[in-house]
Amino acid sequence: MSTDAKTYWDEKYSSKPYSSGKGPNDFLHQMLPRLEKGKVLDIGMGEGQNAVYLAQKGFQVKGFDISKVAVEHARALAKDSGVIIEAQSADLDLYLFGIMEYDSIIMTKFRPTNTRYYTNIVSALKMGGILLIDSYGVPEMDEAIGKDEDFRNYFFHSNEILKNIQGLRILFYQEGIVNDRHVVQCLAQKPIDKDAAKLKLFDMSTKKNDVESSKHLELAEKLFKK
Repeated sequence: MSTDAKTYWDEKYSSKPYSSGKGPNDFLHQMLPRLEKGKVLDIGMGEGQNAVYLAQKGFQVKGFDISKVAVEHARALAKDSGVIIEAQSADLDLYLFGIMEYDSIIMTKFRPTNTRYYTNIVSALKMGGILLIDSYGVPEMDEAIGKDEDFRNYFFHSNEILKNIQGLRILFYQEGIVNDRHVVQCLAQKPIDKDAAKLKLFDMSTKKNDVESSKHLELAEKLFKK
């Protein structure tokens, strides 16, 4: 009998809290110097190990996960670590991405079930922003996962990521065995449009009370209506 995503992940995180430890993802740790410092979004953040690590490194961190239990663990980990993160329970289907809001976006051990989400992710990156993805490849899948439980599928097919982020500049990509597991790892950058850079659109924020943001949005609309 299949279960829903929230129930599945709540039970998983409740039964085995911090099963992967409390440290950051290895690939994230390796690529940290290549991330754009500033505001970062952690998609499918799990128990917050990566979010807390980035906060410790001076990033302004926002993350979400469908599991309320995972988010509670993330908040507890942040408190114990003496850092502040913005963590919320949300479904990717309903999550509202800002426009050019984040300097970096990370997505580890998570795979969007619909390719349309990549459009939202790329739009949410500031120009020059970095996208980091790290998960397992299909060879690691030990059982068939039906559509009704697609939320358990974080296994990428060969070149799947590349096909979905064609507008980004690939800085690093590999599919292969790392620590005896078949992984898929990608680091990509959103190109900087010269006209937009002159208008400093990459400094946009989605805060309604941000006057500069309003000016940037007006300039953005003029630019993209050319």
